[in-house]
Amino acid sequence: MTVISLAHTNILRSHTFTVKNTRRISRWRKLLIIGLVFFIVVGVFLYVLESNARTAAGYKIRTLKNQLGELNRINKDLQISISNLKSINSLEARTGELKMVQAQLRGVEYLAFPSPNGVAAR
Repeated sequence: MTVISLAHTNILRSHTFTVKNTRRISRWRKLLIIGLVFFIVVGVFLYVLESNARTAAGYKIRTLKNQLGELNRINKDLQISISNLKSINSLEARTGELKMVQAQLRGVEYLAFPSPNGVAAR
């Protein structure tokens, strides 16, 4: 073989080695790009899901706060109504409706109990 043919053979060999190497590198690059795109798409999808869940939870919290305010207002109204119905004036006005009679003070006898601090004798 001549020097020119040896040099030509080495150039061809190095060129085929470079082409094979480039193909391997380009495969790895393709896999890397596909993997990165996949993870980015999955990340965006998970972000949208989490954002949607937080928005729904915020809406539910706002709804429950509104219900709590309404229930507090109703509770206050009921407390006022109870205190009005328990008042003496209201009871006296409704004695006939409730079928109540006034107590007669003339025939009332009071019982006397010994004081609770005292000691019983044997």
